[in-house]
Amino acid sequence: MQDHAQHLNFLKEASGKLLKEDIVPFNFSSWCRFPMYEVDFGWGNPMWIGLVSLPFKNVVIFIDTKSGDGIKAWVNLKEKDMAKFESDTELLAYASTTTLNA
Repeated sequence: MQDHAQHLNFLKEASGKLLKEDIVPFNFSSWCRFPMYEVDFGWGNPMWIGLVSLPFKNVVIFIDTKSGDGIKAWVNLKEKDMAKFESDTELLAYASTTTLNA
């Protein structure tokens, strides 16, 4: 396990590369196994879980389906990148896409 100084140095080096080079950062987060569908604010469990907004691009969030038998991936990309992503035949062999209009 890295100590804090090593981790901080790694972050400094990585951020320097992002500023100097043509590197596109992507952020991934897993909310799987987080019991969001079990939350009850007094009117029952939610039928659907979503975000109010996702202001950052190049973000992927994984979340369990309500039935618990699959995983959804919320993907937020630039419009031109999303068009390519949604038409990727290799991806579509394993997944389906749903577009939510903001």
